[in-house]
Amino acid sequence: MTILIEATLRVDFAMQATNRYPAIPVEVPAEADSFEVFLEGADGVDGLVIDLGCEAPNRWCGWSGGSRRHFVVGQNDATPGYLPGIEPGTWHVILGVHTVPPQGAELTVRVVSPAWNAADHGPVAEPIQRTVRGSDRGLPAPAGLTWYAGDLHAHSLHSDGDLSLSQLANEAVASGLDYLAVTEHNTTSHHAHLAALGQRHGIALLPGQEITTHRGHANAYGRIGFIDFRLPGQEWVDETARRGGFMSVNHPVDADCAWLHRLEHTPGGAELWHGSWYRDMHFNGPLAWFEGWDRRAVLLGGGDFHNYSTPLRPGMPTTWIAAEECSEEALLEGLAAGLTTITSAAVIGPDGAARPILHGSPALIRQGEELHALDAAGLVLVSGVGEREFLVSASEPVAAPIENGPYRIEDSLRRTLALCR
Repeated sequence: MTILIEATLRVDFAMQATNRYPAIPVEVPAEADSFEVFLEGADGVDGLVIDLGCEAPNRWCGWSGGSRRHFVVGQNDATPGYLPGIEPGTWHVILGVHTVPPQGAELTVRVVSPAWNAADHGPVAEPIQRTVRGSDRGLPAPAGLTWYAGDLHAHSLHSDGDLSLSQLANEAVASGLDYLAVTEHNTTSHHAHLAALGQRHGIALLPGQEITTHRGHANAYGRIGFIDFRLPGQEWVDETARRGGFMSVNHPVDADCAWLHRLEHTPGGAELWHGSWYRDMHFNGPLAWFEGWDRRAVLLGGGDFHNYSTPLRPGMPTTWIAAEECSEEALLEGLAAGLTTITSAAVIGPDGAARPILHGSPALIRQGEELHALDAAGLVLVSGVGEREFLVSASEPVAAPIENGPYRIEDSLRRTLALCR
């Protein structure tokens, strides 16, 4: 075993202000077939949050944020969050100085080769039997298209989630979803695993990256490679579009993850409904934010599932996409075309888990300048300009100019049950 580097550095408030992502160089020799990175001193210090990542000589290797204190990179395998493959030359361990106490802290970065440990991908879960599928509801769709139910925001062990990819796929199937987008923080290490896992579990798993900074988060969808979070937000938008991907602003008014990046032109999508909305269904902050946003944005929802710390499971809320088939390519094409609608109704099962009600829940389907309010009798349709209409029938077409959106269905307690452009 060879110690490639053992570097001690002091992080303080001044460093965070001038260099939020310090890079520690590591020379990896030609004979190395694996190495392991250890970060010491980052735990147990009040107010200290340090992220961890890695950059190869010619590519981004990966990111685990604050969820790991060591990782392995080998020729053919790597810790979730990181890409395998060893090349000789100067690598860099990247730190993210997220928060730091006034007195600062001392950190040590140690890199050894070969790696002491094997990469751990978590449990390999056997596929569960599906009991419900959202698309079987048969929501009215344009000719040749079907409405597929899914969730456009979820995490696994490849970033700060607690579940393996196969466990995450099972949770989405248990929720009755047709698809799930896996959107790990600042890494694309999961992309290579999704197609085979989706086929094994009977669900379309869409590739995404959650571009994550202290000034806001955004999801970049598609197999477009890594989008560098260290660049200005406008470059995320431009580079995602140039590569043929689709980008949305995430949870734009949620806690310290609110959107603060200034943009000359905006991305195609807005995660107007985030799982955090379930904390207070009367909160209208996202709607207020959207009043100052690009009215042409595609509306989507994301549950942002990480673990079992709350009852919410994938599909809370549910984003329906109208597409030709339930495939990665067709679903992302429907998303980019704005063929989306969002539902939120849920049921808490005997296990305490909250999962979406996909069949029979209130829904809004746009057909030209009309919206069809389905399973919404006795509820109220509210437009973006404040117009309110009491819905009498279970399936009711309503005049709804798109420029007066977004439209939502409210119950008598003013909780939003469905959302659409």
